[in-house]
Amino acid sequence: MIPEKYKDKLFAVGTYASKLGLKAWVVGGAVRDFYLKKDTLDIDLAFSGNQESVAGFCVKRWGGDKHKFSRFYTYRVDLANGLKLDMVRTRKESYPYPGCLPSVEPSPNIKDDLFRRDFTTNAWCFSINPDTFGKLYDPFGAQKDIDNGLVRILHEKSFLDDPTRMYRAVRFAGRFGWKLAPKTERLLRTAVKEEYPLLLTRDRFSTEFVKILEEQRVKEIFALMDKYDLLKFAWPGLTWTPALLRVEGAPQRLGVLACLLGESGGDFVRSLHLPATQNHEILGAWKIWEEQMSPLTAITPFKKQILTAVAPQLPPCALEPCVLRGQELKELGLTGRKISQALEKIRRAQWQGKINNAQEALAFIRPS
Repeated sequence: MIPEKYKDKLFAVGTYASKLGLKAWVVGGAVRDFYLKKDTLDIDLAFSGNQESVAGFCVKRWGGDKHKFSRFYTYRVDLANGLKLDMVRTRKESYPYPGCLPSVEPSPNIKDDLFRRDFTTNAWCFSINPDTFGKLYDPFGAQKDIDNGLVRILHEKSFLDDPTRMYRAVRFAGRFGWKLAPKTERLLRTAVKEEYPLLLTRDRFSTEFVKILEEQRVKEIFALMDKYDLLKFAWPGLTWTPALLRVEGAPQRLGVLACLLGESGGDFVRSLHLPATQNHEILGAWKIWEEQMSPLTAITPFKKQILTAVAPQLPPCALEPCVLRGQELKELGLTGRKISQALEKIRRAQWQGKINNAQEALAFIRPS
């Protein structure tokens, strides 16, 4: 099941871990993807003790960088070849109150670590220690559920502990063409009825929603969110639009959704607490769409992608800079507020395709 291109590296990591007296496994989504013969550049590794030396070994052996996330006993190793290794110490977790981030503590038991996962299909592992290399451990029936195309949570309080799993459930179901297991579906519907997503901070919701918009089968995922009434927690009036298929990438798709939300689109984007550059670009496209006027200056390709996805029928000149400048209007004898009013009329006419160049704009605005 282990892809050939990863065998040597994983065996080397497992051998080094064994020298330190550690048990080591590949866990979670990578096991699922290997089983499905899907490529991945993100591999989760779990160790029965302190993995810091293993992270250092990987960087020294293959180049790259390592980052420590002490809250969750995690090291992220970004290897020079693009492979990402998330290295965790096997742990167990609890939730002090619904919807919060978990409290974690080390546990030598790999089953404890697997049990904290979201779904059975992500709750299995295989050893990378040299004496048991490739040996599977599947305590919750991951392989059976994958074969049957089912998304199944591990325990009844899963959605209450972490409501982001409600969005992950439909994301995985949409991505792979799977269904929710009957009991999981009933619990999801109950969680929606009880409004569990409202327990999430907006930042945590945003992280999950952005992941959905990165998916290739975003249409199928939106259909499932609509089926289970999950969209209402994202934003009032948010719904599927075919325009999302005209762009790729979560930021561009967020821009499309913002434009189609109309007046509240700006508040929707701001609520997601996106990185500053993305936020600025998306809001810039949304503002142009709200104004329905050609921009005063050249806009970025990013904004053009959003606006042409929202309205592919726009005239070619609509997204070009305004064909006249204020100085040219001054030369016509316009002053003060009349200049800004004239510019607005020209920009609106240009947006509508009524004028395409400076000569047409002058004829449009020149007093008769």
